Amino acid sequence: MEEAARAGFDYLELNATRVAGLSEADFAELSKAHADAPLPTPSFNCLFPGDIRLMDESAAETVSAYLNPALDRVALLGGKTVVFGSGAARRRPEDLPYSEAFRRLMAVTALIGDIAAQRGITVAVEPLNRRETNMVNSVAEGAALCAAVGHQAVRLLADYFHVAAENQPHEDIERVGGIAHAHIATAETRRVPVEAEPGFTVMFRAMKRTGYAGNISIEGGTDDLLRDGSIAVPLLKRLWDEA
Repeated sequence: MEEAARAGFDYLELNATRVAGLSEADFAELSKAHADAPLPTPSFNCLFPGDIRLMDESAAETVSAYLNPALDRVALLGGKTVVFGSGAARRRPEDLPYSEAFRRLMAVTALIGDIAAQRGITVAVEPLNRRETNMVNSVAEGAALCAAVGHQAVRLLADYFHVAAENQPHEDIERVGGIAHAHIATAETRRVPVEAEPGFTVMFRAMKRTGYAGNISIEGGTDDLLRDGSIAVPLLKRLWDEA
């Protein structure tokens, strides 16, 4: 947190699964440290652990039992957005027809929206590339899921790395009517970006045309957060201003 603040970041995006898995004592310690931290934590990713199976017919009970206390903790830490990626959890079994899997995903996403809305939290559905899951692999498919669910707390996310991995047009962000949250990292290596990529500007332009006013989280690896972050933050802010 201290390094992120010194590097110029505006906030930190935490891991919901890790926060949910803490013991009561460890969460109390985290909450105390969080109160004195130099940055807010308005968003959380990795909503579900991989051992939860959202495609199961009985998923509703499991989701409720896990998500209610998990989002209580997220809310206590100032979370306003949770990213619903969780590729392993939402993976469709090979013997389950896509249409039935989509219906089950609709139902569980609506339930997630209900639980999140009770705490004033927005759920951002994250399309993931096909190496990570076989359900919702594009911005367009994510927009279709959000539209089918029709829940005010369920919105769409675009992740630059996943869009590039699937060779999707960044302009789809504009075509589907915009997003509620964004992730960015280098296209090839999924690292903190220290150099500009042409796609950054294309994505930013599409976002700006929809009037995007939300946050953009860097979700990429680094060996030195202070060094790379100090380059990435002004770089991305400049590219956004120029887009």
